[in-house]
Formats: sequence, C-alpha cells, structure tokens
Amino acid sequence: MESFRQDVRLGIRLLLKQPGFSLLAIMTLALGIGLSTALFSVLDAAFIRPLPYPNPEQLVDIGIDQPQPNGETFVLGPSSADVEDWKRHGGVFTQVATSRNEFSRPLILDGEEPQRLLAEVVTKDYFPLYGVAPFAGRDFTDDEYARGASDVVILGYNFWKGRFHGDHAVVGSIIHLNGVATTVVGVLPEWFYAKTKIWRPFNVAGDSFGKQRGSGAGTEGRLRAGLSIAEAEAALTAIAERAAAERGGQPGRVKLTSMYESVTASNTKTARIIGYAVGLVLLLVCVNVAGLLLARGAVRRPEMAVRASLGAGRFRLLRQLITESLVLAACGTAVGVLLAWWWLDVLVANTPMYLPANAQVTIDPKALGFAAVTAVATAMLFGLVPAWRISGTSVSDALARAGRGHGSALSRRGGQLLIGVEVAVAVVLMAGAGLMIRSFTRVLAVDLGFDPTPAIALDVSPVAPTVDAHGQYYPALVRNLSSHPAVEAAGAVDNAPLIGGGSYTGVSANGAMHPVTIRRYVGAYFDAIGFSLKEGRFPSATESAGLPPAIISESAARKMFGDRPALGSTLEVWKTVHEIVAVMRDVRYRGPISTRPLDPEVFVPATTMASSTRPPRPLMVIVRLRPGSTLPANFFREAVQSAGQRAVLEEVKHGSTWLDGVVVTPRRGTVLLGLLGGLGLVLALVGIFGVTAYAVSRRTQEIGVRMAFGATPANVVSVMVRDSVWPVVMGVAAGLVGSWWATKVIASFLFETEPRDIATFASVALVLVAAAGLAAWLPARRAARIDPIIALRAE
Repeated sequence: MESFRQDVRLGIRLLLKQPGFSLLAIMTLALGIGLSTALFSVLDAAFIRPLPYPNPEQLVDIGIDQPQPNGETFVLGPSSADVEDWKRHGGVFTQVATSRNEFSRPLILDGEEPQRLLAEVVTKDYFPLYGVAPFAGRDFTDDEYARGASDVVILGYNFWKGRFHGDHAVVGSIIHLNGVATTVVGVLPEWFYAKTKIWRPFNVAGDSFGKQRGSGAGTEGRLRAGLSIAEAEAALTAIAERAAAERGGQPGRVKLTSMYESVTASNTKTARIIGYAVGLVLLLVCVNVAGLLLARGAVRRPEMAVRASLGAGRFRLLRQLITESLVLAACGTAVGVLLAWWWLDVLVANTPMYLPANAQVTIDPKALGFAAVTAVATAMLFGLVPAWRISGTSVSDALARAGRGHGSALSRRGGQLLIGVEVAVAVVLMAGAGLMIRSFTRVLAVDLGFDPTPAIALDVSPVAPTVDAHGQYYPALVRNLSSHPAVEAAGAVDNAPLIGGGSYTGVSANGAMHPVTIRRYVGAYFDAIGFSLKEGRFPSATESAGLPPAIISESAARKMFGDRPALGSTLEVWKTVHEIVAVMRDVRYRGPISTRPLDPEVFVPATTMASSTRPPRPLMVIVRLRPGSTLPANFFREAVQSAGQRAVLEEVKHGSTWLDGVVVTPRRGTVLLGLLGGLGLVLALVGIFGVTAYAVSRRTQEIGVRMAFGATPANVVSVMVRDSVWPVVMGVAAGLVGSWWATKVIASFLFETEPRDIATFASVALVLVAAAGLAAWLPARRAARIDPIIALRAE
C-alpha cells in the first residue's frame, strides 16, 4: 500500500506538471464517462426499475381475447362482472382494480381562478395494488365507491403543491367541481403519478364499464406469490367460460401481460441502439487517451530506463503506469459525473424511449457505481497498451539517447493506425446520425392535408357544465374572435388534427350503416383550420336554411357511396338527417408517421349533437390570422371572458407546435443520435490533431534537415498532411463498410429512408475527410515555420 500511495502521488504530480496534456485527457474521459453515466441513469429508469412498487413482477395487465362476428379477435378490457367473478371464485389475485382517465369529461374547479381538470377514476383496491397510500388524509372508503355516495377526491402531489401551495389543511375542505360540493379526503405522495391532478372513486355500477367488455377502462391485477402467468390465465379463462355458460354471455380467453414487459417492450431496440452508440463513443475516448499516453511515453523513456537501472522490474514499472492511468480515469470520472448531473434533464427530454410516469431518473448510488466501474474498465483499456510499451524500454538504448532526443512509444505507423480507428468509428456514428436527420426531414415534408402553421388553438371551457351553456358559449366566442380585423376565420371543433382524438359512431347513408369518425364543429372551422375542398362548399358560419349540413372526407365518400356522387346526398347521424354539402381532401389526423389507414370522417354542426353527450365535451377553438397581422397580448383571454359566461382558458397552442406532439419520438432519436455523432466527430478530430501535432514535434530534426537541403514550407506541409490524410481515407473506407452493416439496426426508426442511403454515406465521408484534413493541416503549418538552424543545433 505504501508503494501504491507513492504511485498515486506521482501520478497526481505528473498531471499537475503537464496541464495541457492533463486537461485534454481528463475532458476527453469526462465526455465519455459522463455521457455513459447519464444514459445509464435513463436506462436504469426504463429497464431496471421502471415499476417502483413492491414485488413488481406480480403485476399484470388484464385483457380478454374476444372473437368477433367477422372472424377477427380483439383484446378487450374485462367488464365489472368479469372482475367480480374472479374475485369471488379465483385464488389468482391478491388485488385487482380498474382505472380510467376521464379525458372526455373534464371537470371545472370553481373559484376566483377556475381551472379545467382531468380526473383519474379508480375502483377499490387500486391504491393497495401499487402499495401506495395518501401521505396526508386517507384512501376512499367502501361506502364512497357506492352509487349515490358523497362526492370525494384525492389530490395529486403537483396539483396540491401548485393550486393549494402544499397546505395540509386542504384535507377535509370542500371544493366545487362542476358546481358540485366535493370533499378532499387525501393527498398522494410525490412518487406516484404526481402530474395527475385529482383522483375519484369509480362507481362501476352506474358506468358502461359494468355492462360490457372493452369500455376503455384498464384493469390490472397482482398475482398471488408463486403463481405463473400461464397458470393464472388458465384459471381465469375457466371462470370466464363458466360464467358465460351460466349467464349466456360471450366466452373469451383471458390474456395476462406482465406489466414490466408492457412498459419495457417498446424500449428494447432503442436501448440497444443507444448502447451501441455509447460503446463506440467510449472506444473513441479510449483510443484518444491511449494515443496521448503513447505520445507522452517518448518523454518518459529515459525516466523508465533510470528506474529499471536502479532495480525496478517490468511488473513494477507496469504497476506504476497503470496506477497513473487510474488516477487520470478518477479525475475524468469526477468531472464526468458532474457533466452527467448537468446533462441529465437534457437527455431525459431527448431520449426516444418511453419512461413510465413513476420511474425516477436520477444520479443515484447505482449510477455512481456504474461510473466507477466504467472508469476502471476504460483505465485498463486506454492504459494497458501504453504502459506495456513504455515499461519495455531498453535501458542501454534509452540512456545512450538521453541527451540526443528520444525514441517514441508511439511509432509513425502506430499513430496512423490510431487515426484510422478513430475515423472509422466516427464514420459509423455520423452515418447513423445522418440517416436519422435525413429521415426526420422527410417526416416534416409529409403532406398532412392542411398547413397548421398559421392556425392557433384555444383550449377553453365554460365554467357551467351544461349542454345549454356549451351551446351558447362557443358560437358567442367564435363571433367575438371573428370580429377582430386581424382574424381571418374562427371556428371550433371537438377534436382537432394532430392535437385531438376522435369519436366513433355509425351513420346511415346510401341504404346502409357505416362506421365513421364523427366530429362536431362550430362557425367557420374549415376556413380557420385550412382544409382543402375536393368538391362542394364549406358552410358559412351563419348558415341555417334547409337540412343541417355535413362535410365528409374523400375516404368517407368512397366508403359510403363508392363511385356514386356524394354531393347533395343525405346521411343520418343519431336520428338527425344531414345534407352533404362538401367533400374535403383526406387529412392525416394522427400525423405523418402513423401507419394506420385514414379514417372516414364526417363533420356535423355541434348543435345537432348537443344532447348526445352528458356532460358535454368541451370544444377546441381554432383561429386563423390574416397574413402579417398580430393580436394584442391579452386578446384571447379578454375574448374568452367577454363571451357571455365565465370560462377557463387552459392553453393557447400555436400551429407551429402542433406537429411536435406526434413527431416527438423521431425528433428525440434524431437529436440524441445527432449529439452522439457530433461528439464522435469532435473526438476523432481531436485525436487527429493530437497525433499530427506529436508527429510534428517528433520529426523536428528531420524537418530541419529537409529545409536545410532546400525543401519549401509547402513541401513540408504536404508531407505532414499526407502522412495524416491517407489513414483518414483508409479509416473512412473501413467506417463506410462498418456503417453498411451497422445502420441496419436503426432501419425500423427510419421514415422513407433506406438504412444504406448512398447520399448520406457520401455526405458523411466528405464532411469527415474535409474536417480531418483541416485538423491535420493546422499542426502541419507549424512544421513549415521551423528554423532549420535551431532544429539542427538540437541534434
């Protein structure tokens, strides 16, 4: 241990004595170790602990394979009757519960500043299923799940902190939701769905969930210890079949899916790609630092010779050099962990993986342990070869040359080999990044059927949750907005493209029933959103004569009328007859990368369906400005509050951001691989610069002799650049071959782009050769300025 401490102290003194070398090596290591540590934290949250619950391996998602009359089989959620049967007869679950997000039934929290809330409704045993309990207040009681019980809610952590300022006194108080007095009975801890604002008890007896399967609610269960998924499926299916025989219902095979598999399955390919890319970055780091150590080894050969002459064996020298590498790696790791902590939020925001809501991404002891292991591994990788070369110094040769310049631990061919390896690895990283960038540009170039950029969407709801209030408020708001000179058109719809969902129903047309996506509109919505007509006309905002108008998409026209003309025909939606006044071009509602077929769409005035949903669903208001026009800062808020009723303006979404939500995954993948590719390029250029700069210093005497015999500065520069550029060309060739194979792993992430895109490969090669040539030329210029007298005198 004493000699080890001596080696450590020596390593620290050497780092302080050579600040330029130390800074470059430490920052190179910090980039690689910091990046890998931050990404390990993300992968840890996505794979190692995505479910921070007790015994997460027992948690399963429950579905039923239900045969359909057309021969297909759909996986449907179980009904409440199924769940009750399993609770009564099966020793399968310790808890089973159902939940649903009430996205179609937002609640209005009344007060000085009304707020629109989305509630999560849950059945009994939901919170015990996940091992969570309110940290303030209590859980729902059995009586509160019964129909007609008092209205109660549990608050989510973020909502409690933001709306109620973290006041514990809110527990037991009364709030008003949709005008109904509601008691706050608890607050959930921060780690459990902190972004969900409120939780309510799910009264399944008064809900469609209690009547049929596939209601849209999700059901999860906790298996009894020691019971496999296959055994549980067989037991539950037998119970379901007996119940179907007794009650005359439809049989179905129960399908259980491990919750862990559900949340991690979509991340496997992405994690593999990120792992490969980070591994290549670490390889570049090791090659770079190994090159620096080999170059520095030339200076230390006399020192090693003196130590050997005083009795140090090769193993003792090797141990000293490895210890110095560990000191260097420790310094790089310390800086790298700071970088990882600094980068973590950026990486989480740009990771193309699904991270469960309750998974926490942090630099925890596990991540620090990974950083330490990575440091030791990289220290051995970049330190072993230089240490072996340097410790094998010939005593007599080194002492004989001690006063006359020194030999090199990094030979000319060795330096060229390092350059070639770095360039090859950088080409692979840059090719992957280039393909992702090319793919993403094609995603953005897809014709959506409309241009969202000039449009503005307002998420707004009247405080009064009645059909009459909604029916009066939205037309009044649209008129207010349309009256401003800067507004070209305004309207409203229940589900806008790219940022809304859809409602499905059957319409009667051409003597048959057809399943379609139905949308409700108000005012000049079609002009405001910018849809394109194929035939007919869009109705005006004030049109009222004749049958209520209907607008259908091309897909709907083909589905319902085939080759017959659709314009002027009628269709019936929920017992109301409409006249088709326009056929519009199809719109990619789900965005450019969706592979689902386009739904047939039917648009009808919101007033004709006003009584079809209780409580009514809020509409999204769409405004299109005139070119070059602007609005006052508070225009939308004032218009919302002056439309005759109290209302909540939740969000203003500019059309330029609409596409972000549907292309978030490819954008994140492009950003992440782009950063890794850029980092690979920087590391390769640093390596080329360093090796070339070392070659210049090592060949000072040779250059002096050449210039003394008449070589021009241009001759000297060309010789030095040529020595660096030809391994670059060879590295590019090897990298392109590697990319031809390696980029296949990202094929599933590319949109209308071949993984072996020749144009991308050619662009990467040209960029790297040009950049590498510049990196080699800069130190070569110094060679041309060497004074031959000084160079010869040094000999």
